[in-house]
Amino acid sequence: MIVYRITNSLYRNDLSGSGSSIYGGRWNSKGHAILYSTEHISLAVLELVVNFNQDRESAEQSYHLIELEIPDTSQIVLRLSDLKKDWTEDVQYSQYIGDEFLADNNNLTLKVPSAVVPEEHNYLVNPNHNAFKKVNINKSKIYRFDGRLLK
Repeated sequence: MIVYRITNSLYRNDLSGSGSSIYGGRWNSKGHAILYSTEHISLAVLELVVNFNQDRESAEQSYHLIELEIPDTSQIVLRLSDLKKDWTEDVQYSQYIGDEFLADNNNLTLKVPSAVVPEEHNYLVNPNHNAFKKVNINKSKIYRFDGRLLK
């Protein structure tokens, strides 16, 4: 399975999930490493740009688009119907789900709806799962955001 992520160029080769462990995220609390990826490049852009409003300095950094190949076995799929009605507004709820996924360590990926575009999906990858060693970077290139997105 091919998935995408856009990351600060300094960390383009880091698949450890350490950044998410330090800061936490929508699907993981601080101290829990998880690798965020998406099914589409455009979704990877949106997932990052929505956070630029909170941290404008981030928009000025150098970024890389990463194409990852991930084994498509050992996956849990969460559908919108599996989540409570206001899940996008309750970050602790989604963090609990992600933290439990990591604690179980039974699956490599957790496919979840995007909070930005709920009809599309993010793939959360567990860097501590045995199959993680099969995750590969296929392509990596500098990514420049269209300036119209950053106004």
